[in-house]
Amino acid sequence: MSGSTLAPTRPGDVPEPEPQPRKVSRRTLKKTATSAKSNQSRAEYRPDIDGIRGMAAIMVMGFHAKVPGFEGGYIGLDLFFVVSGYVITGLLMHEYTKTGSIKWGAFYARRARRLIPAKATMIIGVLIIGFFVLNPTGTDGSGAGPQQETARSAAAAAGFVSNFFFLNATNNGDVDYFTHQPGTGVLLHTWSLSVEEQFYLALPLLILLAWLIAKLVRLPLVGSIFVVTVALAVASCWLAIAWATTNPDAAYYLPITRAFEFLIGVALALVVRKVRTAEDLREVMGLAGLAIIAFLLWKPMPTEGYPSYWALLPCAAAVLLTWAGVGAPTVATRFLSIRFLVGLGLVSYGWYLWHWPFLVFGESFNLAPPPLYGRILLILGALLTAYLSYRFIEGLFYKRSGTATKSRTWGSRRVIVSGVLAMSCVAGLSGGALAMANDEATSPHWESVTEQLADVPQLPSECLGEQSYIPDKPGQCDLVPFEFGRPTVMLWGDSHAWMYIPALEAAVKNKDVNLVAFVMGACPMFLPTAEMTGACVKSNQAALNFAERFVVGKAPLKIIASFSYETYRGTPTVGLAQERDPANANEEYVEKMAGYVQTGTPALFDRLAEIKADVDVVGPTPIIPRNAPLCEAKTRPFPCDIDRADAIKDEADNKAWLFDLMSGLAGSTDPETGEVIGAGGGRNPNPTPPIYIDVADSLCDAETCFAESDGLTYYFDDNHLSAAKSLTLKKYFLPSIRDVVDAWTEKETGQPAS
Repeated sequence: MSGSTLAPTRPGDVPEPEPQPRKVSRRTLKKTATSAKSNQSRAEYRPDIDGIRGMAAIMVMGFHAKVPGFEGGYIGLDLFFVVSGYVITGLLMHEYTKTGSIKWGAFYARRARRLIPAKATMIIGVLIIGFFVLNPTGTDGSGAGPQQETARSAAAAAGFVSNFFFLNATNNGDVDYFTHQPGTGVLLHTWSLSVEEQFYLALPLLILLAWLIAKLVRLPLVGSIFVVTVALAVASCWLAIAWATTNPDAAYYLPITRAFEFLIGVALALVVRKVRTAEDLREVMGLAGLAIIAFLLWKPMPTEGYPSYWALLPCAAAVLLTWAGVGAPTVATRFLSIRFLVGLGLVSYGWYLWHWPFLVFGESFNLAPPPLYGRILLILGALLTAYLSYRFIEGLFYKRSGTATKSRTWGSRRVIVSGVLAMSCVAGLSGGALAMANDEATSPHWESVTEQLADVPQLPSECLGEQSYIPDKPGQCDLVPFEFGRPTVMLWGDSHAWMYIPALEAAVKNKDVNLVAFVMGACPMFLPTAEMTGACVKSNQAALNFAERFVVGKAPLKIIASFSYETYRGTPTVGLAQERDPANANEEYVEKMAGYVQTGTPALFDRLAEIKADVDVVGPTPIIPRNAPLCEAKTRPFPCDIDRADAIKDEADNKAWLFDLMSGLAGSTDPETGEVIGAGGGRNPNPTPPIYIDVADSLCDAETCFAESDGLTYYFDDNHLSAAKSLTLKKYFLPSIRDVVDAWTEKETGQPAS
């Protein structure tokens, strides 16, 4: 999730009252008006509102930086939206009460002065930094890269429609908030700013609708506004709840499903004008608001389908905290008014603008999520940048006191036109950045990198989904035309089996052998049970059914097994490009699969031993910390290679585990009797000993595992071998192919194979 900020409540946003005519000099009159305005400023300003913003900003930053304890920090977004609706409505109602009208031109001019300079500066900075840090090609070797995506999203952010841009990008699979690749979504956080800016644009329509209703039914205008606000808030909340399951992305990004949060703030601003609460009640309200926030941080709400009805809890907290500050100070408002929180609230807009680009640029430069201390340093760097922006950019157009600089040449109309022209120029710059990115992507260097990123095993189209190059559904994939009555080699496992397809295809070339694969992304091997659920269970069941049918057939079957042992044994972890399957690249799924592996994999090997299946096992494959082609593409201050102990986690332990599984397979020797297990009788009276296939020495030396060597890139990402490297591993699989061919020859001729 991402949060949003609004310019802090500023007394300068409130029109000053007309001074009483007096027979004084013009200079004295000016000083008196300035003094009156200053006194009114102090009376109108609420530091606790800035404190709410500061507290919400801390939560959002902690959530985005993935700081432990801030897993529920995304509720800062809801606090911001409610406060935004409250503050803006309060300022407009104050103006209406004093003058009998609302000067919308002045309102939008104030918003333009406050929001546009800092935002335009951030977008321009992102485009410049992005050219040097981001890559002009996608991580999968196809389509546009982070540079192009950033340039396009910059135009959307400049036009205040980035929420629609990222909704479309999410639907197309180009950008995903929770599984984004390094460098994508640099401006993803601007979606919430766009929603807020769209609220500003829609607010006059709400008031116009209320005015028409007031005229028709003869209600007071403020009462009519309240009725319309409540009705629209209920409709918006209902739509958000309805879409939570049917269209969750739209519910998350669209203004009509976020409007209820702003409208709750609007309704609150209208209520507090008429309703006065006792101090004791406000004390309870403030403490209750803080308690709700603390509870939601301790017990985060579900993010799936958010906002839905879950968002009403943080909205209620925002209402309680804001209402508690209407009147004399309370415990909650004193806490929110401490200088630290107020100071963060004052710079929260700039902090929010810069924090997400800092995090994404840091990840893109590192080609992996930075460590916790690195993420915290990036957030603090964004805070420093926000302070400088607050002092030297925002302050040029919007004084620290909140008053806009007035002059005869810069009236509201000119300010608004200038703001539109400024953002149009930013959009034009994004077009230039897009052209430069496309030009760089077609350079010989980056075309070579693109080829390396796309160097994956090629499978028949019927084995693949529409947008995947690894099977994402259960089923048999025939890698060569299948013929009954000849030996079969069966590859079984997850993507760490799939990546050996080029080596196996080379090993069976010109041999009368079937080659089939039962592989699926993020799907380790285990024995399915009735209690297990999911596509991976179906994939394993299909593979087991195939093996059971063929072991009783005439032609021999050789099973080659492999999966990412490091991922599913010990402490489950999720790599940057886990299994190339974003839908399954989450900790909950990995933990579920790890539980299946713990008992299900030994049970599967027991079953394979029971049916006397010939099984060879591929050992652990090194995993490097960064995308190999992208890491080698630019000069970096860190190596792309990695120590062997880090590349092959728990190598000795996983080897021992695999040897233990293999010790009971047909063809292995019983350590107590010295007899061959599974020998005599049945389809396979003389089973061959299971082979442990260890390719690690072709990827590593005794100390280091390599991302590239002698011009050959070993991986196409950070944990899957490139097709070119896989092809060089043919020799490791030849003994397995020879076993099955010899077994067939011996069975057909009755003579041992030569």
